[in-house]
Amino acid sequence: MRAILEIEDGVTSSALPVPTTRAATPAPAVATEPARLADWQRRTRDARAAVLAEVDRLQLLGGTSTTRAVALVAQGARIGQLSSALLSLVPVANARSRKGEGNRTLSVETVLRWYRARAAHGIAGLVPKESKPAAPVPVWLAPLLKLWRQPQHPSLLACLEELPKHLPPDITAPTETTARRWMNKMSIQERSKGRLGQRAMLALKAFIRRDTSMLEPMDIVVSDGHTFRARCAHPIHGKPFQPEVMAVMDAATRYVCGWSAGLSESTHVVMDGLRHGVSNLGLFAIMYTDRGSGFVNEVTGDELTGFYARLHCIHEKAQAGRAQARGLIERPNQSLWRRSAKKQVSYVARDMDREAARRIDKLTTDDIKRAGRSDLLPSWQELLTFLRAEVDAYNNRPHSKLPKIRDPQTLEMRHMSPAECLQSWRDKGWQPMMLDAAEMDDLFRPYERRATRRGEVQLPWGRYYHQQLVQHHGDTVLVGYDIHDGDRVWVRSVEGRLLCVAQRDGNVQPYMPATKVEHARNVRAKGRARIAHDRLREIELERAGAGPLIDVAPVQLTPDQIEAADAMYAALEPPVPAAQPVAADVRPNFADDTSWARWLAAHPDGATDDDRKYLAEQLRRNPFRMLMAAEDVSLDALAAIVRKPKAENSHA
Repeated sequence: MRAILEIEDGVTSSALPVPTTRAATPAPAVATEPARLADWQRRTRDARAAVLAEVDRLQLLGGTSTTRAVALVAQGARIGQLSSALLSLVPVANARSRKGEGNRTLSVETVLRWYRARAAHGIAGLVPKESKPAAPVPVWLAPLLKLWRQPQHPSLLACLEELPKHLPPDITAPTETTARRWMNKMSIQERSKGRLGQRAMLALKAFIRRDTSMLEPMDIVVSDGHTFRARCAHPIHGKPFQPEVMAVMDAATRYVCGWSAGLSESTHVVMDGLRHGVSNLGLFAIMYTDRGSGFVNEVTGDELTGFYARLHCIHEKAQAGRAQARGLIERPNQSLWRRSAKKQVSYVARDMDREAARRIDKLTTDDIKRAGRSDLLPSWQELLTFLRAEVDAYNNRPHSKLPKIRDPQTLEMRHMSPAECLQSWRDKGWQPMMLDAAEMDDLFRPYERRATRRGEVQLPWGRYYHQQLVQHHGDTVLVGYDIHDGDRVWVRSVEGRLLCVAQRDGNVQPYMPATKVEHARNVRAKGRARIAHDRLREIELERAGAGPLIDVAPVQLTPDQIEAADAMYAALEPPVPAAQPVAADVRPNFADDTSWARWLAAHPDGATDDDRKYLAEQLRRNPFRMLMAAEDVSLDALAAIVRKPKAENSHA
């Protein structure tokens, strides 16, 4: 202030530059939002605000006019009489370059323009505009992007080689450096259009994080199948194979309550994993899975007989191709199953060293050929024991998505483990909805709809009979079976009442008494032995090669002897009943669904309304279609019978 006052005392007003009296147009407001300003724009704005603050201070202390205060500040900047802090801001306020480099002078007109802009638009009026206007989009960019956006992922150099063919004659193709500079100005989403499909593009777009903090244990469980990335010995033939594993995880605690392993992601593996989860933590409210065949099928999803309906839970299916929405269970596939597989010597994923993988594969194959097994290949039981230990380790390992606690041993803060989180809920009073052993045994039996036929129900692998089913002939019942024991089935009404426990082939009896069958077998065996003995003697005589093979004296039989021999042979053979002609329109009795369906395919006009109703129901079932295909019964012919109108059948 003293320096400024000295300047004012020693210099006449005529020596100061006087601003022109024309009215300057206020600077337009900068449309750029403060959050979108570049750093150099913020620095320039703040520097100009500091210069104007000095102008305000001189007006307040010296009682001078705005024009006089501006002239004093400009004079001080020109001769270096301002404070060092303010002098350092002069080149920044000038915005001669984005780095703040420039001369250290201010003109009165410039400072007055800043003053008027601040008065009109506030501090936003001090923001400098971009010094360089946006360059126009080159003509060659659109054809280049058309070549670039291909699913084959062509390189930029290859696209530039093809670009001249797609440009007008007067347009020159850019260099690789120029083209890459323009490509880098675009967002990665714009550059990736066409090169990535819709599913792959999801990894570049925004997403929603799902909050599980308001959930209680077993409100929602998530499950997914995963091909284990290590080989083990097949439980049947012992050769190397990769099993399928699945886990059932509670969304609130990240606790893996159930898991299973099998030869593939079949319904049986899913059933076993659900059984394990329910036996550990009880019933759950919602199950969230993908649309894999192991989770979405008739056995699990049927409204009456499906597992989800009998568990009284809601099955939510993820949208196809949206693996990001299943991150809660997709992540454990990496931190549990993939991490466990890497502990095995037989690890076979893509990140395994190829040379080491080939060496291990050769050693394993040689061991199996020599000894029938290999120490490098765990047995099925060894793998199950290993996976059980890995699941326990996962449940007791700190999880980054769970709350933090102070470790009782190290006294340091760390995340809770799933087991600790579950225990904290138990301490708060939460209790699982457990089932007793009898309910568990029946709950996890697969049930299928079947029609009774004269006391029998038929499954693709056999028939089951019980006398109690005779009175339910033609009724639709629910047949439950044990996937490990095919000797019996549990038959219930559609209302769920148990009717009986039917035995496999419960009505099967020997066609003839065992003693008579054994006698016939002995007679047949003796006859075959005699024939074989005679044939062996004939071969020996042929090898000797001397004279006729057998000297047989001719035997002359009288007509009476020939007639007596024929009568004797006729008495030994059972009489053959004469074939009775059967009318073409006579409906036979059927022993099973196969013969019934084969007759319908050959006689479509003989189908009744009951036949069409039952046939339509069976054609919707995959086991029946598989059985018909195995028995060479045309499914198209059966479907045509169902579609044929009733009136047309009556007319025929």
